[in-house]
Amino acid sequence: MNGEGESPLFAYLKEKQGFQGFDSEHPIGKLLDDMLKKQDPDYAQSADIKWNFTKFLVSRKGQVVARFEPTAPITEVEQAVKRELE
Repeated sequence: MNGEGESPLFAYLKEKQGFQGFDSEHPIGKLLDDMLKKQDPDYAQSADIKWNFTKFLVSRKGQVVARFEPTAPITEVEQAVKRELE
């Protein structure tokens, strides 16, 4: 997903929607933040996909509308999808 050999699709998605940050209220939000800060104190500045449950929402016209990190509530994802379908 990141780095050499990454899919052009993921490169495009990341270019259009950078890292959104983890929800610190989510049970794993702080854990992910602490773990990634140990590896790279500036990890949040990179658009790289941090964990494989990152989701992107693309409009019918191919525009990247939103990026949802693994700690985003699924209700937030659902609401965004519904708005795009209206």
